[in-house]
Amino acid sequence: MPDFWIIGPIAWDFALYVDRLPASGHFVQATESAERPGGTGANVATALSQAGGRVHMVGYVGSDTAGQSMMKALTAAGVDVDHVQVLHGRTSSVVLLIEPNGERTIVGIHPDLLHNITIPVAAVAPGDIIYFAAWRDVFAPAAQAMAAAGALVTSVPPGTIPAMRYLIGSRNDFTVIPEKTTAIVTEGANGVTVYSAGRTDHFPAIPTDVVDATGAGDAFAAGVLWEISRGRPLVEGVQLGLAWAATTVRVKSSMPTEAPANQPGIKKQKP
Repeated sequence: MPDFWIIGPIAWDFALYVDRLPASGHFVQATESAERPGGTGANVATALSQAGGRVHMVGYVGSDTAGQSMMKALTAAGVDVDHVQVLHGRTSSVVLLIEPNGERTIVGIHPDLLHNITIPVAAVAPGDIIYFAAWRDVFAPAAQAMAAAGALVTSVPPGTIPAMRYLIGSRNDFTVIPEKTTAIVTEGANGVTVYSAGRTDHFPAIPTDVVDATGAGDAFAAGVLWEISRGRPLVEGVQLGLAWAATTVRVKSSMPTEAPANQPGIKKQKP
């Protein structure tokens, strides 16, 4: 099985559960609050590692308590953190306002420093799977170089390099649907639509009780990448991604708390 390289945010989340979002100038009282590990890159890396993959995290933390906590969380999940840089500044943090239907609104706190990281192009082997959980234009040369070296490169939109194989993201993230790249578009409770080679296929979401939608898209992306790594058809990746997303939204967490390995057909072991 190939190695996974997840490039993207590592964040410390402040979750506030509210009865409603406040209107401008209004007050709302949180019914519950929690601090917890998060970040789209860290979420995907954790899910893949829990499933049994060899996962390398590429991103940054600050030299603060939140950064130390995130490094411990990733290491505990079995993720390789050798390429996580400690930058001058604060670890990325967000406030999550989570409504009774599980939908969340996200507010970033500290300046984003992801564009300052160094991507270890030379460490990536042919056949490895690269996933940009956030895209910055400065990543394009590294992404193209890894694709040229034989890695399979995927990203969230826009992921603008010619060799990008898959783009995975929510409907709101796509300004246009690319013609030459397979676009896997998540639509929340409406499921997923895949655009590829002039063909459109829709997959319904799995009905479930939504408690907290945080990390659902990350769990979905991880499921797709997992099946791609096993050489399975894309349709099976989408189906597994939907199953992992349904598992994630049932609990109050930003990262997967129930190992995806518990899904049918997946064994929790390092290959």
